[in-house]
Amino acid sequence: MPGEIPEDSDVPEALRPVIARAAHRCTDEEITPALLAALLKAESGFDVNAARPESEEYGIAMWTPSVFRAWAVDGDGDGDKDHMSPPDAIATMSLYVCWLDQRFKQAGLPKKDLPALVAAGYRTSDRTVIEEGGVPARVRPHVDKVLGYLAEYER
Repeated sequence: MPGEIPEDSDVPEALRPVIARAAHRCTDEEITPALLAALLKAESGFDVNAARPESEEYGIAMWTPSVFRAWAVDGDGDGDKDHMSPPDAIATMSLYVCWLDQRFKQAGLPKKDLPALVAAGYRTSDRTVIEEGGVPARVRPHVDKVLGYLAEYER
């Protein structure tokens, strides 16, 4: 099925159903399991213990704790919302990128560019992407990495 994660991909098996469930919570067609997997690979290489202390980003989705708290979803139903929990971090990523997708559509940005715009918005902010009318140059290398992984997963 288009947008699903191929069985022979490098996405860890245990994460595939978590990613698929999270992506399918969003009704926007651009937010697919393949896109979430591409974002996760670019952000952390699927490392659940990833950390960039200098920018206060942690976990598989590289959340800053303060931003995570603003969007937090209990993805595993354990009653706790934890940015270091892959189900919580991935469910929250899905909610946030779904919102970004809708913001960029409302702003009139080109529909064909939405995966790139969402990747840029996740790395910077919705406001920055809208003000620049597209992918900011400073995050273009990261966005290109996401799009490369997305192409692999959508083959």
